[in-house]
Amino acid sequence: MDFFGPREVLIAVVALVLVAMVLDGIRRVKRNRYEKLQMSSRKLQKAAGDYWDEPETPPNAQFPSGGSRVVGIRDDADIQEVEESLRRSSGGIDFKFSRQPQQEQFDLDNSIFDRERAQLNEQNAREAEEQAEAETASSSEEKDGLHQDVLVMHLMANKGDRIQGQELLDAVLASGFLFGGRKFFDRHINDDGSGEVLFSLANLLNPGTFDLKTIAEMDTPGITLFMALDELTDPVAAFDTMVQAVDQLVAKLHLNVMDESRSSMTKQTIDHYRQRASSASVRREQGSE
Repeated sequence: MDFFGPREVLIAVVALVLVAMVLDGIRRVKRNRYEKLQMSSRKLQKAAGDYWDEPETPPNAQFPSGGSRVVGIRDDADIQEVEESLRRSSGGIDFKFSRQPQQEQFDLDNSIFDRERAQLNEQNAREAEEQAEAETASSSEEKDGLHQDVLVMHLMANKGDRIQGQELLDAVLASGFLFGGRKFFDRHINDDGSGEVLFSLANLLNPGTFDLKTIAEMDTPGITLFMALDELTDPVAAFDTMVQAVDQLVAKLHLNVMDESRSSMTKQTIDHYRQRASSASVRREQGSE
């Protein structure tokens, strides 16, 4: 009887190969572990040698990154040698080295605070002076009548339209206005241009003035009528005359009447304007007593 046929031989060979592979893997693992232990030992020895060879960094270094690092200077002779070498290479500049870092001294007197207080006092004095000047100017303006009650009416063309200069000139002159020295059209108490100015007519566009030489070629979206109530002898009568002039201009130029806020003029606004004119008359009478 044959116990070792081809099949049994093949199985035995495969088994031996597997055993050999396992033994070789175990050997490689042991060798790698041994090499790692040797490398770790060498690194520790080298680090220990570097630690004892390199000097310790001063604990109170004055640089943010750990700064001052000693480079092998051991005694006064080495320090003097380094100073002399740096002096020669730097054109005679005197370098001084010290074993202990020197603490910088700061000027802690009150000179900085004194300057700040002086600047603050100067600024306060300047602000007080400016405020006094502003109050004086405001009082002067009130005395000069610059803060008076002024009635304003705007006459605006329809949206997208413009008032032609020649048509405007013809309508303004027909309504009793005369061209004045301020380059506005003024309506006087008398038709011949004598007497006080009741109200004036200005261009809606800045600066509000007109030029008679070029008025025929210009155009504008609107005009403004204004009346200084406190300067008039009879503000109520002047306001009625202003309303009549507005009616004439609107009829000739087909304009829209608006109040001082450029809102559509209403009957209530007209009554309010007339009441303001009446109040100005009362103030004038009280001031003349």
